[in-house]
Amino acid sequence: MIGASFRAELLKLRKRPATWVLAAIWLAYIVLFAYALPYAFFANLPTPELPENAPAEIQEEAQAQREAAVEQQVAQLYPENLASYITPSFSSVGGTLALILGALATGGEYGWGTLETVLSQRPGRLGAFSAKMLALATFLILFVVLAFVVGAVCGLVVAGLRGATVESPPFGKLLGAFGAGAIILAVWTALGVFLATLFRSTALAVGLGLFYALALEGIIFNLPIPNESFQSSRQFFLGQNSGFLADSFAGDGSLPQDFAFPASEVGAMQAALVLCAYLLAFVVVAALVFRQRDVA
Repeated sequence: MIGASFRAELLKLRKRPATWVLAAIWLAYIVLFAYALPYAFFANLPTPELPENAPAEIQEEAQAQREAAVEQQVAQLYPENLASYITPSFSSVGGTLALILGALATGGEYGWGTLETVLSQRPGRLGAFSAKMLALATFLILFVVLAFVVGAVCGLVVAGLRGATVESPPFGKLLGAFGAGAIILAVWTALGVFLATLFRSTALAVGLGLFYALALEGIIFNLPIPNESFQSSRQFFLGQNSGFLADSFAGDGSLPQDFAFPASEVGAMQAALVLCAYLLAFVVVAALVFRQRDVA
């Protein structure tokens, strides 16, 4: 019966327009803001201004320096840097969209009054909840795959425009980046599910989740507070560890040094463990609340 519930949840997610709208926003962000606009900016760097009577050797040297700077910056868009370049976006836009997906998939059941019908069938509350979580996990894996596929295609286009040699990204690193992206999206989706289950509302879940992500963590931890305890507390927060895990792939030296992300304050393994702890807590508490509370 769980298999039937899982297929039903997959069908609901597949038929829900919001699912594909979120996927389209995610992919459009990668194409436009991660590749198209940066390439347009990097490829059109101005040539250093020189006096009109500057010797030809000086002008040639300035032009060569510009070309070297352009190539150094555009190189981060090439396919071999796919894992380093794409993974940080999972902790920003990707996490936010995953939060909305989890809240919509769960809170919509309360708003539409469909839970009574679902729970009147087998396999029961925990079975129905598990089926929803498995369906969401399936779509999250699809989102991660699409992100890397679209990033690879964009990288190939950039390399073709520059006439650069195409190299494949290291498979081990790409696999690790895929896992990191999946963990980040999963924990933010679980937060959306937890909030929607707790408050039985989509709008409140999305509002509180975005307030936490953008206002609390996004603003507070960017304040220039040189207190050691304040800075150390970042190791225990969801958004900070999402950034630590994502940025650990971008700070390994595979990108040009001048444009690489700074090294993460927390190791990838520690950040992944913290995120998995959050994921487990959100899912378990949401399941217990869903099992015990009235759905009306």
